[in-house]
Amino acid sequence: MIHTAFIHDFSKFAENSEIERRALEAIGSALVGSDRPLIVTSGLALLAKGRAATEEDPPVPVSASYPRASEATAASLEALGVRTAVVRLPQVHDTVKQGLITYAIHVAREKGISAYVGEGRNRWAAAHRLDVARLYRLALEKNAAGARYHAVAEEGVPARDIAEAIGRGLNVPVVSIAPEETAGHFGWLGAFVGMDLLASSADFA
Repeated sequence: MIHTAFIHDFSKFAENSEIERRALEAIGSALVGSDRPLIVTSGLALLAKGRAATEEDPPVPVSASYPRASEATAASLEALGVRTAVVRLPQVHDTVKQGLITYAIHVAREKGISAYVGEGRNRWAAAHRLDVARLYRLALEKNAAGARYHAVAEEGVPARDIAEAIGRGLNVPVVSIAPEETAGHFGWLGAFVGMDLLASSADFA
């Protein structure tokens, strides 16, 4: 089994995290004692500060500020005998959709400017959808219980470069905004646009 479902409406992050937790528990309960693998999907946010996050980094503890419990649920299922592994996703893109950047494009089109925060030096890791799909296949074939894999091809694309690409595509001005303006400009996406989401897949083996 491969779990990739998450409701990407971060205005209801806690509610959607609870939906995901219950779904994973239901899937896991059907796999107990079967020795069939379950690949659980998670994210890269908040894993490391000031450096590239690696597969060696433990998951972010579940809390009121970070309610997503996909990795914690995977660990609890593993304790019950389910063969679980985790794939952590960066910004996954193809020519149609680009993860959170799709929402940034929508904001730029709506506001008439493509914005980045401060100097725009924070970076977002990325990978193409087809490369991510290959990683899921490799994780299933490896079938290593408790493993964590980073689906990362580009370790960090600067936010300013992303904003400039959006600006060129939409033919709108590219501007810097202050951190205190982020929430008002981007809405729920503001929680992410200033983050340094740098990550590496160099530990994959």
